Formats: sequence, C-alpha cells, structure tokens
Amino acid sequence: MQIERSDFQDQLMRGLTHRMNNILAVFHGHVGILLDDKRLSPDALDALHLLKKGAQSATELMNRAHSIVRPPALVWREIDLGEFVRLLRPGFASMHGPNTIIEIDAAPDLPRVWADAKRLRIAIFELVRNACEATVEGGRIQIQLQAEQTGRVFSAASQSGCWVSLKVIDNGLGVPIESQGKIFAPFFSLKHESSAFGLGLTVALGFAEQLGGTIRYQSERGRTQFEMLLPSRRSPR
Repeated sequence: MQIERSDFQDQLMRGLTHRMNNILAVFHGHVGILLDDKRLSPDALDALHLLKKGAQSATELMNRAHSIVRPPALVWREIDLGEFVRLLRPGFASMHGPNTIIEIDAAPDLPRVWADAKRLRIAIFELVRNACEATVEGGRIQIQLQAEQTGRVFSAASQSGCWVSLKVIDNGLGVPIESQGKIFAPFFSLKHESSAFGLGLTVALGFAEQLGGTIRYQSERGRTQFEMLLPSRRSPR
C-alpha cells in the first residue's frame, strides 16, 4: 500500500508540473509579446517585467519540485567523484558573485561511487548553491573530497563501511541554532527573497538517500559544512 501511494504521488506531481509548465509557457509567450509593444507606458512595462520575473520564479519552482519525483529507473554507473565535480565547476560560476572563490580539493586515488549521474549532479549543485547563497560577497567556498571509513551504516545500499565524503564548506553567517532542526524541511528557507523556494537541501538529501548515502552538517558563525556521504565501490582494508 505504501509503494502504491508513493507511485500515485509521483504520478500526481509529474502531471501537475507538466500542466503548470504548459500554462506558464503560454504566460511567458504573451508577456513577451506585450513587452515588445512600444506604445506601453513605463509603468506598464515595469509591471510586465515584474510579472515576467514572477513567472520565471514559478517555472523554476515547478522544475525543482519535479526533480524530487523519483524517476522510473535510475541509471547506475561507476563515477570518479573528484573528476565529476571538476567537470561541474564551470556551472558553479552562475551561482556566486564575481569576488567569491570556490576551491576544490580532491584526495588522490578516491574510490569510485556507484550512482545515477543526473541525481548526483543535482544534489551537488544544490549544496553548492546553498553555500553560495549563504556566503557574503568576496567569500570563500571549499569543496573537499576524501574517502572515509566508518562502522556506521546509513543505508542498506552499503554494508562495507567505506564511503566517499563530499564536503561543501562556506564562511557565511551560519545557521541559527533555532533553525537547525528545520533546514531539510520542504519550503523552509532562511532567505527572505521571493525567489527563495526552500527546496534545495530537501532535494539534495532526498537524492543522497536514493543513492544509498546521506547528508549531515555542522554550522557555526563563519563556518558551515554540509557533507554528503556516498557508499564507495571499494571494500575497507
């Protein structure tokens, strides 16, 4: 019954986001036509630009909500996580200001992980996006990758106790103590902008768990660390 309910919820979300994106596509098209009308007053153009911005935010929200839905099947393959993150680095540039520094430090001879590349990519992007949004202009973000052995088992997907750790560390203000129990909750956000959906960490944690891992974090003023642990393909020595 639980599986059937989950399948129904996934189908409902797919259908909802598909229909909403179709509606928003019409909205985008007509706003674009109106913006080309040279007869409109400056006040009317300003209002249309606000409508366009709101529609773009709604489209992004639909796309990020859709990403939570479980795919029909994950495409599993071995991934060199250090190389994978380096290839993603150009995409990080759009998330931070010109004076923010992102450093990648990958330990040599990392064991490979067994994962779905699409889900893994989104999870990493959400963690980096979260760090960029928390870091003040001119801040510093570190991405550290290393192997970790622990007797703790986070998922039945890995019983070896050998993991690959990906840490995203920022030097922002940190997560207030009263909010630390809520940060993975859907739609919870410490940001007050209208574009803050509060889905990034929810998506990242969900994907990490689908891949057999987890996310844990530590936060204090000036240093916040989110660590994604994924089961490796190497048995501990």
